[in-house]
Amino acid sequence: MTMQDEYREKAKEALDKLQTQLDELRVQADLAQAEARDRLENAVDALRARQRDARARLDDAAKAGGDAWKTAASQIEDSVDSLGDAFSKLADEVASAVGAAGDASKRGYSTFLDEWKKARAERKALLDE
Repeated sequence: MTMQDEYREKAKEALDKLQTQLDELRVQADLAQAEARDRLENAVDALRARQRDARARLDDAAKAGGDAWKTAASQIEDSVDSLGDAFSKLADEVASAVGAAGDASKRGYSTFLDEWKKARAERKALLDE
């Protein structure tokens, strides 16, 4: 085997390891995306149900006579505040899921880069011969 062949073989091996890391990253990203999408869809459905309930209360308050609408309005305020808190929590969960995928990609890159640098001396020696 010539030096050129040996170098190409070592470089190819490193690139094959990168492919493995990229494949793993794709799997992790797909899993994170599917999990986040499912959680998001369920949470959005729950928030929409709570929103419909708040709208129904608002409609009921409009029909209330006397000072009863003030009590209903107070309940609506609390309901919407709670809805806003739940929305904020959901947004944080989505951001966290995206962050986890980013962390996985950084670990994959770091693993590849470490291996590439470790084998660099062997490849360089072949070039220097």
